[in-house]
Amino acid sequence: MTLFEAKCSRIFKDAKWLQPLSDPPEGKPLCRDWDLKFMADFLAEVFRTSQARNLFIYGKPGTGKTVCVQYLLREIQKYASVIKANVLAVYVNAGRTRTPYYTLLEIVKGLGLTVPDSGWQMFRLKRAFEDVVKDKAVVIAIDEVDSILFKEKEPLVYYLNRQPKTTLILVSNKIEDAAQLPERVLSTLQPKIIMLEPYTKEEAEKILKERAEHAFQRDVISEDLISAAAEAASNLADIRIGFSILLSAGLTAERAGRVKIEAKDYESAIKSESKLEALKKIDALKKQLQKLKKH
Repeated sequence: MTLFEAKCSRIFKDAKWLQPLSDPPEGKPLCRDWDLKFMADFLAEVFRTSQARNLFIYGKPGTGKTVCVQYLLREIQKYASVIKANVLAVYVNAGRTRTPYYTLLEIVKGLGLTVPDSGWQMFRLKRAFEDVVKDKAVVIAIDEVDSILFKEKEPLVYYLNRQPKTTLILVSNKIEDAAQLPERVLSTLQPKIIMLEPYTKEEAEKILKERAEHAFQRDVISEDLISAAAEAASNLADIRIGFSILLSAGLTAERAGRVKIEAKDYESAIKSESKLEALKKIDALKKQLQKLKKH
């Protein structure tokens, strides 16, 4: 027997659905129909004229920005395939790539080109990008765009926005990131600013119920506990807190050998998440102090 030997769980059916970055179980984000339709109305122009309105989507962490954007890109690709349109869609998370070079590298890879992870200069990457999109329309979503906005004299978004038939979806946590773009960038970008509001308690409960159905065995968790987790997620304006509470409560019950999640498991999970939230606030304060020191 090894430390990590797989065993049959009496609590979980598939815990991956409670991971913070997991996709919605049914593919489409719940409780965002109006927002998705609003964004799609702007992006639909890409199928008529090959160029759509640029979007700047912002909102607090855990408001569904990433899942909404990724869903929109899948729908763009699906519809392009149906009508045989030369439209490409690509997603990149600049919070992971961290630099304009590696962000563009991931974009080029996402468009289907095989390029080395290093060794190319920026101008060669740009040439590769221009070659692959010269006779196509492309929608590029850059998540956590604030990670690269101020790392070069000419922001990558400025270069991309000047390319023909290129539409940008920029995603960030704060509206201030759009306001701090250089004037020449804003002048050409002219993005439609879209805010995603935090989920209400009722919306959070609907989302958590769907997750619980896929994550837990039947009759493992009560609706009251799901409702309590939804209220906590809504109060903290972050749906992922709800995921973490349910996951932590399930693990606590499993370790105790129970077949159902009890109120004490939920209370233990709440304490754990409270400590995590405190650490996040401390980290945020440290970052604010670092910014002040730079200025």
